[in-house]
Amino acid sequence: MPTLRVASPSARAAPTVPVTATPVPAALRIVPLRLSESPLPPPAPTPDGLPAARGTPTPAATAEAAWKYLTIVFGIENISETARLVGIGGGGDPNASNLAAASLTTRDNKRYKAVSSYSSFGWRTAVARSLAGYPVLLRLPPGFRAAAESFAGYGSSVTPPNSITFKVPAALTDYGTLTVPPPMMGGKSTGDEVAPKLRALIGPLEPLDVGAMRVGEQQVTFPMGAQATQPLLAVGTPVSAPGKLEVTLLGAEVSDPADYQVRAKGWKEVSFTLRYRNADSDQAHTLAASAWFFGQDGVVYSGDVPAVGDFGRALTVPEPAVLITWDGRAASSDQLGGGQQRDRPLRFLVPRDLRDGILVLGGDVDALYTVVGLRTPPPQ
Repeated sequence: MPTLRVASPSARAAPTVPVTATPVPAALRIVPLRLSESPLPPPAPTPDGLPAARGTPTPAATAEAAWKYLTIVFGIENISETARLVGIGGGGDPNASNLAAASLTTRDNKRYKAVSSYSSFGWRTAVARSLAGYPVLLRLPPGFRAAAESFAGYGSSVTPPNSITFKVPAALTDYGTLTVPPPMMGGKSTGDEVAPKLRALIGPLEPLDVGAMRVGEQQVTFPMGAQATQPLLAVGTPVSAPGKLEVTLLGAEVSDPADYQVRAKGWKEVSFTLRYRNADSDQAHTLAASAWFFGQDGVVYSGDVPAVGDFGRALTVPEPAVLITWDGRAASSDQLGGGQQRDRPLRFLVPRDLRDGILVLGGDVDALYTVVGLRTPPPQ
């Protein structure tokens, strides 16, 4: 009769330990600006393009005793060591970004979906001649914060900050954690080489512990939450990419906009003059350079939808250095001859009361220029 042998415990195979994915460290942080409760949903922002900047009343809204509406107004801060794209937006509609898929998870693991949201980040779309579309996402330098974006063609209306509203039980006081999923990238469904590069530039959003917040206004400073990783330069200081490019901010001038309606709505025009010089005296160079003005009001003032080229027929895919500068209007000429220099004006529409901010250059040259004491034009 065969002998049955039992293996000793030391001889038994070790149990298989499941492999868990390493979590991706968050690069962006949600900065709460205001937390409010109301028995009725908040009025929706005026649709873009209408002349009156007035909230639209919510139709047929009726208070329900068992429910209330929680609205979180927030900005975004870059807590990483490199410039990142803000992953909020879907293109085409500021009321239909990936914020609509955000969730609020309470301590008892109940989830509440957003009932309304708004963001001025990333709702423009850059379209190549091949009909591939890509969202224009805001570029945040390390340590910078932003609550809204005002770009060319939209600067005549006040830009509302980011906000998201949840319908929650009236008795709920600990709201748990807010989570925002990454945006849809668009582009072609197959064979697209641009969208993966864009995804790599987007900073993951850190979940926000709303339970630790108090109802009311939160004290937040803009445009930075901490000291920038780059030095803050004074007007007139040159910066360079050795052997290729040198850029100098020559000065800033403030004037009244030529458009009467823009003046009447309380805006002024700021013109920055940048001098670009090709540091290579032997050959011409094509330059990638953009600019953003980060105001102390938390709003980023930038250029319109850029021309992104014909990606579908280009022989090479655009590099990240170009992709990450889409949001600011190109401030340099496409090409400078050997040893040549050229002065380029940058014009931004900003509120008349805005006096301080930081001009950010990105692309072949990264620089942060401190701008203070922008005067207010005398009333007409």
